[in-house]
Amino acid sequence: MMENRSFDHMFGFMNIPNPAVPGDKIDGLTGTESNPNVAGQPAVPVSADAVYAGDYRVDPSHAFVDVNVQLFGANPVPPGATPTNQGFVIDYAQQPGNDPSKAGRVMKCFAPERIPVLTRLAQEFAVCDRWFASVPGPTLPNRAFAHAATSNGHVDMNPLAYFGVSTIYEALDKANVTSKIYGFDGNTSAFMFKQLFTRGNRFLGEFDDFLDDLSGTLPSYCFIEPRFNDWYDEATDQDFVANDQHPDNNVQAGEQLIADVYEAVRASKYWANSLLVIVYDEHGGLYDHVPPPSGVASVDPSPDFDFTRLGLRVPAVLISPYIKAGTISHSQFEHSSLAATATGLFAPTSAPITARAAQAKPFHDILNLDKPRDDAPKKLDRNVSVFQLDSNSHGQGSLNEHQMMQLLAAYHFDSLQPPDKRVLGRIVPQRTLQDLDTEQVAAVYIKAVAAQASPAAYGAKA
Repeated sequence: MMENRSFDHMFGFMNIPNPAVPGDKIDGLTGTESNPNVAGQPAVPVSADAVYAGDYRVDPSHAFVDVNVQLFGANPVPPGATPTNQGFVIDYAQQPGNDPSKAGRVMKCFAPERIPVLTRLAQEFAVCDRWFASVPGPTLPNRAFAHAATSNGHVDMNPLAYFGVSTIYEALDKANVTSKIYGFDGNTSAFMFKQLFTRGNRFLGEFDDFLDDLSGTLPSYCFIEPRFNDWYDEATDQDFVANDQHPDNNVQAGEQLIADVYEAVRASKYWANSLLVIVYDEHGGLYDHVPPPSGVASVDPSPDFDFTRLGLRVPAVLISPYIKAGTISHSQFEHSSLAATATGLFAPTSAPITARAAQAKPFHDILNLDKPRDDAPKKLDRNVSVFQLDSNSHGQGSLNEHQMMQLLAAYHFDSLQPPDKRVLGRIVPQRTLQDLDTEQVAAVYIKAVAAQASPAAYGAKA
């Protein structure tokens, strides 16, 4: 699960036809779509000139209140209003620190040749053009839906809202089905869920563990998280670059991760029995032309939201040797479809973990071949000749909201420890949360807290 890109932003100009259905293609862009600009300025059309990094030094907002503006033109949503998706530019122009003259950048989309890894995988396997974020809001509630099919009544970025929430991993475990979250540097959304960390390496591992497990015993259900922070390892004189594609992290770094995962699975003994999903958590405030649907099952409604409306579309590619090249699915999916599919495949007699998971459509019926293909590419063109690290890397950047909330989740774990076991002020020199103010120091701290909180998963790698 990558970060904060809309379907149109990544796939809108791909224009992939469906060879099985004449005239059918992905629901992308015509090139005539536009959004109203700030007062006195002409409307901003969509364009195929997105760059790998640099367009979004001010992060486009994806907070619940801003998504309302992007969809309905107002917050709160007027009674009976219908989403028109005409507020993206205006909302971005209003963000603190942004130059209104740059607000039209949220209409920029990628030319297919600029993202050759995703483009090739989309052409070779299946694109889902109706996969929506579970919440019309930010990262953490949507990642909570990906792990637990609920956000526990939250549409905000509070990482402590899910501490006692049960996830798909515990549900599969009760059915004697193995599962694991793999990430980088101990920095994982699993910090939000107490039971995942207290069970250590039963549910958690590093990305290198995933690669090793492909040669050994791979869990039935695996969830891979990208690297969320840039940081520098002084001991090895090595830079590690965020590869989550969160604006304004370099999109090419994420392409390398996606290619690494695909090529590793493709070369493994598990390829012939695998289904790999590449999806994004939410749209990140970037334009998409399709209004999100309503009428989905409500889960833990709150005074802010009744949870019967989904978020915006996100890119989603399904990869398997049992999928015909050029497959296009117009079925409606959302992140609860992950739990619905995992349960349906591996624990069909188990009850759905939430009402949303019970309603969500599973996606394993997208497997449309009786026998596995042998013509799937073994290597992908990564366009590495033009890959350059963004100048905002190497750990010196300030923290975006997602990074700050990941940090807060780790800090919460740390604060629960006895004083002589805490990381802050003991293992790292910083003494207060406010001192952890760059990607570098936050990454080092989180890595140390992960080793302390779950030594079986991360202790040897701290």
